[in-house]
Amino acid sequence: MKQLPILTLLLALAASFPASAANLMLNFRSTSANAAASGDVTSGYYTLSPGHDAGTIPITETSWNNFSTTASSSSLTYSDGTAASGVSVTFGNESAASSGIISYTTVAGINTTALYGNGGAAPGNLALTSNAGSIYGSGNNSTNSAVGRAGWLGAAVNTAIGMRVDGLAAGDYQIYVMSRNTNSNAASVPQFLYATTGASSTSFTFSAVTAATQANTGFANTDPTAYNAFDEGENFVLINVTLAAGQSLFLAADGATSGETRGFFNMVQIVSVPEPAITLLGSLGLLSLLRRRRR
Repeated sequence: MKQLPILTLLLALAASFPASAANLMLNFRSTSANAAASGDVTSGYYTLSPGHDAGTIPITETSWNNFSTTASSSSLTYSDGTAASGVSVTFGNESAASSGIISYTTVAGINTTALYGNGGAAPGNLALTSNAGSIYGSGNNSTNSAVGRAGWLGAAVNTAIGMRVDGLAAGDYQIYVMSRNTNSNAASVPQFLYATTGASSTSFTFSAVTAATQANTGFANTDPTAYNAFDEGENFVLINVTLAAGQSLFLAADGATSGETRGFFNMVQIVSVPEPAITLLGSLGLLSLLRRRRR
C-alpha cells in the first residue's frame, strides 16, 4: 500500500516531462549578403521556439538544420544532435499561381534572398523586434538570429511554397510552424498552413486540406510586450498528423487572397509524440530502481 503514492507520483511526473524522441528542427535563413540575414541560429536563440516553449522539445536539444538553399537535403540532424539517418527534405512551390498544388519538381518560385525580417515599419504599430524579449529576436541587427525572424517566401504574388519530408518513423507527430512576413508589422498579415501524410509524391494538392491559420496581428506601439509570448494561432500554428510506415509528410504555406498573398516559412519543428507505453515503462523502471535503493 505504501508504494501506491510513489507510483502515482511517478506516472504524473512522466506525463509532465516528454520522453526523448527524434525531433527535427528546420530554420530558414536568407541567402542575402546582409550579415543580419545570412547567419545560422546562434546560442542566444537556440531554444526561442514554440516547441521549446511548450515543453515538447527539451531545452537541452538545440541542434537546428539551417537552410539557405532549396536543394534537397538528406544530411539532417535531430534536435539532440544525432544523425537523422534516412530522413530527407525536398522543397517545392506552386508552379502555377493560385493553383493550390505544390510541385516538388520546381523551386524557381521560392525566394531565399528577400526576407531577413527588419521588424516592420507600419506607422503606429510596434516593430516585431523592438523588444529584447520578442519571439522574433532583439532588434534589426547582425546579432539577431532568432528562428522566427528570417525566412523564405513565394517569389511572386499568389505563390505558395512547400516541403516534403521522407523517411520519418511511423507514429504521431506535432508540427510547429512559424510563418510570417517579418518585414511587416501591419494590422493583419495572415498565413495559411497545410499538412498531410501519404505516399511519397511529386505534388501536394494542399487546397484539398483544411488550413491552420496564423493570424499575425499587428499591435500598437503602446503595447511594448505584444510579441513576447508564443500564442498558437497568432504567431505560430500547431498541426497534429499521424504517419504510417513508409509515408511522407507534406507541408505548404500560402498567403491570403489579398494583401500578403505569398507563402512564408520561417521555421518548422517536427516533434515525435512518444507512445504512452514507452512513458509508462520508463516510470515503472524508475519505480523499480527506487524500490531497490530502499532495501
